[in-house]
Amino acid sequence: MKKILSVLAIMAFVITPMFANGASEKNDTLKIGVTIQSLENSYWAGVFGEVEKLMDAKGWDYTILGCNDNSATQIQQIENFITNGVDLIMVHPSDPNALEDYLATARKAGIKVMCWDDKMTNTDVNWVLDNTELGNAIGTEAGKFIAEKFTTSNQAEVAIINYPQTPILLERENGILAGLKEQADGKYKVVAQQPGIDAASSLTAMESILQAHPNVKVVCSIGAGGDIGSNEAFMTKYKGNIPSDVGIFSADATAQQLEAIVNGEATRASVGMEGSSIKTATACVDMYEKLLTGYKFEQQNIYRPLTVMDISNAAEYLKDFK
Repeated sequence: MKKILSVLAIMAFVITPMFANGASEKNDTLKIGVTIQSLENSYWAGVFGEVEKLMDAKGWDYTILGCNDNSATQIQQIENFITNGVDLIMVHPSDPNALEDYLATARKAGIKVMCWDDKMTNTDVNWVLDNTELGNAIGTEAGKFIAEKFTTSNQAEVAIINYPQTPILLERENGILAGLKEQADGKYKVVAQQPGIDAASSLTAMESILQAHPNVKVVCSIGAGGDIGSNEAFMTKYKGNIPSDVGIFSADATAQQLEAIVNGEATRASVGMEGSSIKTATACVDMYEKLLTGYKFEQQNIYRPLTVMDISNAAEYLKDFK
């Protein structure tokens, strides 16, 4: 049985073996359990839609769960994975510290463990970003834009769509602030910082920001949700005719973000990793396969690359999504 489930399905969670590609009834199909912060997030939904296709093609049995950024729910999901005897658990932690003991239990049971985004202890490998560096790249692109469009006597009003309750995203926000200062010190002022992890909550946050600060023209977001929601707010405000001094700078570089860049909307640049959801999913599943076949990583922390996608290259990267 292959399924991507929401948190609402957790109590009914059962992994049923799938027999494919000649597998016998000895239950020798590989079983993968994945738990991530949210499936409502555009980036995660896109990547794991592609991960699902790749695991289907390999004949693996898998369950992908969102925990709605709730560590108690995520712990329950991990315990269920252990009970059902999965071969690999991949976790995108809501609270890394809350999960360490449960992942240690999984490893004692012979289950391979991979963490996405955090440098955890009780894992076989952590697939991570330097989130300060990522934030700095976002802030640098925004700062360059501000330095070109604004002056010390005509400062840009900047809003930050953040998510400080998640430690790595706080690191990313701090990197954004540092990048802004390095590139455009004296030419901007941050007038609002509000949380937004998905497009819907970010749209609400941006609408509130624009009501309180109608002259905000630059937004830096820690992820795709903040970018997409803010872009929608700006497209409404300007009736689709975005001024040249309005810009959004973010992470993730989903297809929707790249389309906005190509179409001349408010999104100006997004810092991505492997290049597209397909390429990220392929790299992720390659990590799964290495773990499942006994590959020994030289280091526990494997760092992902960073790529700035803007009007100069967005159309080329967008081809990967088609």
